[in-house]
Amino acid sequence: MKISVITTTFNSAVHIDRNLKSVNEQKHRDIEQIFIDNLSTDGTLDLIKSQSRREHRIISEKDRGISDAFNKGILAANGDVIAILNSDDAFYSPESLTRVHDAFTQDPTLEFVFGDMLFIDPDYGTNIRRPLLCSITEAMPYNHPAFFVRKSFYEKLGLFDEAYRYAMDFELIARMYQSPTEVRLNGAQIHGEPLAIMYAGGASWKHELGALNEVERALKSLKLWNKDANRALKNRKFRVQMKSLLGPLQIHFLVRLWRAWKWKKNQPAPQNKTPAL
Repeated sequence: MKISVITTTFNSAVHIDRNLKSVNEQKHRDIEQIFIDNLSTDGTLDLIKSQSRREHRIISEKDRGISDAFNKGILAANGDVIAILNSDDAFYSPESLTRVHDAFTQDPTLEFVFGDMLFIDPDYGTNIRRPLLCSITEAMPYNHPAFFVRKSFYEKLGLFDEAYRYAMDFELIARMYQSPTEVRLNGAQIHGEPLAIMYAGGASWKHELGALNEVERALKSLKLWNKDANRALKNRKFRVQMKSLLGPLQIHFLVRLWRAWKWKKNQPAPQNKTPAL
């Protein structure tokens, strides 16, 4: 089973080495990595060419944003399974894609698999984030870097919506929750160590309020907006605003304490199949 790893890049030379190293070290052999580059000028492409040890292709041209770049990668992919690994992120261990491959092989009906993610943030706290598996009106149920799908998943649901600059992954999952049950219920959780590592500082983290505004727009456009969604979004926006106030005061420890409590205490019981909306 071939796995296509899609990596979008733009002047990523300072951190793409950890991405490349994690892909090179995968024990699963049938991998292609597709780089969608937005005309980098800092040597990113030279690093890819010199350091990548796996089958790879580079598409370097101007894009219309992250959603457009993701879509180019999906359309170019030859794999049966697609992973999206941003240029500053990495797979957690050399076994990550083997575990993904084994899950899909053991159950051919699965449309997607998902697992834990190690989130690294030196300022506000590093922690392992398990998928929340909550209603889409409460939060993002899955960790996108640790979310793997069959290519047919996009054929059934459509590609990323280019109208979204930051919350395109949330909008796609919201569409999934409206899809026929054979798609939205045919997912399985891979338990154990995390599948991916995500580093703070990506577009959605730099523009958190903008991302939350897009979450609200997605829920409303898909007729999923309700009182619970309104309450959840207000709480999340309040936390983002508080974080922006605490940062300049150098009291990051308050955010770290809250995150530690959230990701330790607020976890659902493990389950193999995804919940209905």
